[in-house]
Parts: sequence; structure tokens; C-alpha cells
Amino acid sequence: MRNACLPAVTKFSSYSSALAAGCALAASVLMAVPVQGQTEAWFGIQLPPATAPGGLPVAIGDRGPAPAVVPVGEAGFRELEGRRIAYDLDRIVDFSRQSLQSKELGGDQLWGRVSGFYSGETTVRWAEERLLDAGIKDVRFQRFDQAADASLWIPERWEVRLLGNAAFGEGSNDVILETAMALAPSTIAGGELTAPVVYVGKASSAELMHIDVAGKIALQHVTPQAHLVFERDSAVPAARDLFARGAVAVITLVDQPGNERVRDFSDCGGPCFNLGGRDSWFLQRVLNAAANAGNAAQLSMRLQLQSKQHSGLTATNAVAVIPGRGSNETIVINAHADAWFDGAGDNADGLAVLLALARHFGKEEHQLTRTLAFVVSAGHHTPGLNGPSNAVRMNPDVFQNALLVFNLEHVAQRNIVPARFEFEDGYREFTADSTEAPIVAGITNEAPYLQDLFTQGVARYGTNFMSSNSTMASGEGGGYRAAAVPIVTTMQSPPLYHTSGEVTAVISVPGLERMARFMAFFIEQVDRADQDLINPPAR
Repeated sequence: MRNACLPAVTKFSSYSSALAAGCALAASVLMAVPVQGQTEAWFGIQLPPATAPGGLPVAIGDRGPAPAVVPVGEAGFRELEGRRIAYDLDRIVDFSRQSLQSKELGGDQLWGRVSGFYSGETTVRWAEERLLDAGIKDVRFQRFDQAADASLWIPERWEVRLLGNAAFGEGSNDVILETAMALAPSTIAGGELTAPVVYVGKASSAELMHIDVAGKIALQHVTPQAHLVFERDSAVPAARDLFARGAVAVITLVDQPGNERVRDFSDCGGPCFNLGGRDSWFLQRVLNAAANAGNAAQLSMRLQLQSKQHSGLTATNAVAVIPGRGSNETIVINAHADAWFDGAGDNADGLAVLLALARHFGKEEHQLTRTLAFVVSAGHHTPGLNGPSNAVRMNPDVFQNALLVFNLEHVAQRNIVPARFEFEDGYREFTADSTEAPIVAGITNEAPYLQDLFTQGVARYGTNFMSSNSTMASGEGGGYRAAAVPIVTTMQSPPLYHTSGEVTAVISVPGLERMARFMAFFIEQVDRADQDLINPPAR
């Protein structure tokens, strides 16, 4: 059961009114520790809100991001304006929403633009049409097969249910924790299991020496430093250790903005689920209250899961080539098209910026000396359908002459930080500030000339690049290593990455423009530079 009258999210501008009008009982139930003879359901702890697709996960007030900076001489580049790019971003996210409406992945708990499925195909086909609209004559729509030994695991239906018990207060009925997210490649024999739960904190050896997890559902707690990628190296081995100690399932409580599904971590060694922020908060308070009441051993859950492995899939890339005026050396710009959930920041923003660049450089007056290629790649999230590696294989004329590959990924999400106010259940809200999340600039060969272009970008356009240099080439960058050229990657690491909260409202429209204008500048400077500056000879 849930308290359906609670708002799923609270906007900063209406926070006070939501607090006053939400539910009359809110003020009386914010106790985490029960009193003697507690009779209220679930120790009087407020139930978490329902989660709904498209809801706003953070508080966003009236002060928007800082306006984009337009240097002298660039005002005429209307194709690089944020509002125009945002129009494409909305169209890209629409493909995810269609996936949800059609229940393409088996239900309504997971959706996206998925390579190997109709949503992924139509996204790339739409992008191909936009490249043609940009006036580019050489546009290639290329299909490739999933590797024979690969498959994509998709959870179709699942449920994490905290079982009710009168010991926790009269009326303590079952609570379905709606933000639960099943993680690959979890399976449950017979599709269902019921077991007591035990809280293991960070699941460190020092904690586990005092805790028996055998036969229980272990609840580990993660507070991400940014997005969950940075927690994989600790949380996944911890989950495997819990299974080795006899746990029957592992649920990771994630301190994330709002109450969203969090799709990250995999290969945990058994049935694994993530839980969103306010669901996790509710569960932690219940655990504390039950411990104080002396009946924590009676807490139990029922887990259900139906999943399917998909193999023999196909996917498509779109490749557009603009010949250079005087050289077949090629600058390659990539953005992956596929996504989980709405995927506004991973990677609708990067793809929308790529299309803006195609419109810009598709104009005769902006034609480069070197050849310029745009790749809309598939398979970022589908094993065995690596778009970049297939692009290299299928376009030797492009990649045998490649000078540099630039991967646009996660480039314009607003910066999200803990707020100074809380939801009515006591969970800390998050809010957006007036800039974009920091963007790492990864340059695999550490070329000083390329690094300096990013420094100039901060001064010229106000792009929020991290101050330290990096050689990172994660995401699509890794698939281009076969080209044996420098790989440049821009990537944010915001907390909504791979969550159902990655909606268009958390994307900065000025940030889209900042990135597009910087990229046009970067490409022009690379076009003019000697090859030795782009890829300095080894010393």
C-alpha cells in the first residue's frame, strides 16, 4: 500500500504549498522511533510516494542556467542555438516514451531507446533523416548483427514487497517498493522468493563479522559520490561476497535524488535489485524503528522476477560524411543514440548537439579542409552490438584516414546538489543550480594542443569542463580504439545517470548551446592544426 495523496516530487517554487496541502497526517508521522504501545501502521512512518514516468526528480526553481555566451562573429549561427537543439532533444526522448507506451520491453517498469528493438531502430532512422535534411549527401544507414556469443538480459516484470505484520503497528499492510530495479542477469528460481531481511550497511568485512546473512535478503547501502559508475568497484564485489556468505538476494539502497528507478550494477552473483532514494529512506527508517522495538527479525520481503535473454538481434548506425576541400584526413564525431528510460542526458543531449553540428558544417560556407564524419551509433547498452567497432569495420574509407575521434556523451545535464530543505517524509531534496554538471575532457594521447582547446572553451563559452586533464575513453570511446587514433571524450557524471529521473526538465538549454558552440570551435581548430599537434610523435 502507498499513501497515494503524497506528491511524487516537489518543485522548489511550490514547496511550501505542497507541504501544507499534501496530506493532513504528514506532520504527525515524521517519527523514526516508535513510542511504547505504538499502534500506527509501520511505526507511524510516512509511506514513500508512488513513482511515475516523467516526474521531476529534483527541485527546480525560477532561476535557470546562466545564458549561453555568444562570441563576436557567431551570432549568425542560429543552428547552434539552445532552443533549436532542445527541439531535437524532445524528439529523441519521444522515442523512449513510445517504448513505454507500447510496453516494448515486456511491461511498464523499463523503457528506452534500445538497440536491437524498434525504439532503437526508429531513433537512428530519424537521426539519419536529420543528417540528410542538413544537406549532407553521403549518409549511410548500416545494419549489423549481434555477436553470436552475446545476449541482452531484459527484466520484464518484477516486484519488491515489504511484507506487512501487525507487530509493526496496526494496519501495517504490505508495501510495494516501486523504485525497485532488477539488475542483470538476475534470476529467481520459480520466479519468487520470500525471506527475512537484514541490513548490512556498507557490507564491509568489519560490519559483516557481526551479521549473519545466511538465508536472508541483504540490504546494502550506497551513497554515490556522483553517479553509480563510481560505486561499481565496491558495491558489486560486496554483493558477491554477501552471496558467498549465504544471502539469497541483495538489495542496494541508493541515496539518489527523489524516488527513481536506478539501473546500474550488474553481475552481482545472484538476484540483485536497486532501490531509489525515498523508498530506501522509508526502508531505513522502518529498519531502525523495528530494531528499537525489538522485532527487526520479523521484517521480511517477497521478491518476484520474470526476465528474458535476447540474442540474434540486429542494430543500425547512421554515418554521414562531408568531404573536405583539400584533404581526406577525417575528423570523426560520435554520439550514441540508445538509452534506458527517457535518457535525456544519456545521450539525447549528446545526439542533439551532434545533429546541430551536422546542420552547421553541412552549410557550404562552413565546409572544412579536412573531411568530417558524423556517427550516430547503436549498441551502447546492448552486449554484442557495439556501434563504434562496427562503424570502424564497415567504413574503411573513413577510419583508415581518421585523424581523431570525438565522442559526445552526457554533455548538458544541469548540476544537481543536495538542497537545504527536505521532502515531507524527512528525506533530503536535491535541487539544480545555475550551471551544468562538470564535464570531464578525456584525451587519450594527452596532446597539449587538444588540452588547450578545452581551456580556451571555458574562457570563450563558459563550458563547465573539469580543471584537471584526463585520458578517459569510456563509453563509446573504447569501441574506437581499433582506429588507432586519439580519442577525445566529453562526459558528465551527474547523479541521475541511468535513472528514470533523467528527463528533459533536468537538461540545460543554454548548456546545449554552450556545448554546440564549443564543439564547432573545437572542430574548426582541429581542422586548421598540423597533424603533429593533434597526435604528437612519441619521444
